[in-house]
Amino acid sequence: MKKEASKPLRFVLLEDNVNDAELIQLELARNDIAVEWRHVMSETDFRDALRTTPPDMVLADYTLPGFDGLTALRILLEHWPDVPFIFVSGSLGEERAIEALKSGATDYVLKDRLQRLPAVVRRALAEASDRRERRLAEVALEKQRLLLSTLIDSLPEIVFATDTAGQLTVVNRALLDMLGKKREAVLGQRLSAVWPEEIITDIEAQNAVTIRTGRSTTDQERAWITADGTVRWLTVTQVPLRDHGKVTGLVGTMREVTNQRALEQELLEISNREQRRLGSDLHDGLGQELTGLSLLLKGLEVQLSREAPQYHSQVTKISDLLARAIQSTRSLARGLAPVNLERGGLSEALKHLVARCTDMYSLQCSFTNNSMKLPDLEEGAATHIYRIAQEASTNAARYAHATSIGIDLRTAGRKLQLSIADDGIGLSAGLSQRQPGLGLKIMEYRARMLGGTINFEEPGTGTRIVLTAPLHLLRPSKDKLRRAM
Repeated sequence: MKKEASKPLRFVLLEDNVNDAELIQLELARNDIAVEWRHVMSETDFRDALRTTPPDMVLADYTLPGFDGLTALRILLEHWPDVPFIFVSGSLGEERAIEALKSGATDYVLKDRLQRLPAVVRRALAEASDRRERRLAEVALEKQRLLLSTLIDSLPEIVFATDTAGQLTVVNRALLDMLGKKREAVLGQRLSAVWPEEIITDIEAQNAVTIRTGRSTTDQERAWITADGTVRWLTVTQVPLRDHGKVTGLVGTMREVTNQRALEQELLEISNREQRRLGSDLHDGLGQELTGLSLLLKGLEVQLSREAPQYHSQVTKISDLLARAIQSTRSLARGLAPVNLERGGLSEALKHLVARCTDMYSLQCSFTNNSMKLPDLEEGAATHIYRIAQEASTNAARYAHATSIGIDLRTAGRKLQLSIADDGIGLSAGLSQRQPGLGLKIMEYRARMLGGTINFEEPGTGTRIVLTAPLHLLRPSKDKLRRAM
């Protein structure tokens, strides 16, 4: 009753009997309820009392000359529906009392039982205060809902929410525009039902995992080929909705990053083209010139062996140095352009990698290809795969102290799988001995560029790195165009 302590309550008393009005006022005053009264006897005065500001309460007799309490109740409900209305009457029977309560009255008190009035007034004021607070809270919530709805609808990303059954409860304008559907046609449906794409089925399956486990997934990149053969990329985030700790649904966002991925791919392709050019220049330019020089030196070596044998040993050393320079040039050229589609492609490049690891690190390194015939791969994708194998084998030899490395390449259904296993000290132990470098992050980045995933496993002994990528994203662009035609 904070109002009682600060200022008097404003009551309108509709009563034609002056004595009864005085008794009502005295009863509330005797119970320490401070009231500023507005005593009225006619409809005109009653309407005037309600004209500008609402009173805190209306007390009214049921029957008045030329006017009645039910009419007064209807007038109050039209102007101030939250103001409590209490009948104080001596002629209110049970049927009339029920009718009054059904019409919207808060309560009633018989005049011969005015001692009940203070308690009824206090209860009515408390209930009215609760109603006002609830109404204010509802208004605030509605404003917040409108703000959030407007904000979500204005986002360029796709935003949706589902319940635990996977049915859509919230969708934003970006999703509706993509689907070409109205909100009422989408709400209550499963995402895969309104967006029948294979990628959406996969996302929906991950939604179910997120709801079941309560673990979020953020910035997960996914790709799919549309009906016209175009590859599109999405970054997907899935966050569980909780109510007092219990998962009640999920909020998902999708952001298209096709243009960003195309730019990244173009930058990598520019780098790959430049590396291939340098490799070609080394192989066909410097390498050929060194080879020609080696042939001339061989002739000179033969001639000096006959005419000046004392110089033969020095020429032989020069020939050996030149031979090593030629070999280094070829290795450097192959490293700049490791995958040559016309010379065996990825499989042949991995064989050279295995031979180079064996020679350089003096360990046992092997390569297996369990696919009958590896599908044609885009050169950029094949280079990504090769670089992952190269980084993994280098880490195993340099930091994991491995004595053997096994590289396995295979196709499994519609996916390509590359596995690099070693018998070293393990990834965790290797990282504990040094600061983690960029190698692992670069491998993860290359896997994302392939639309795949990479897992780092420690199966008891050593480390096993497994790359899995969808074949349809690794094929040459001309194959994609051919499938779309």
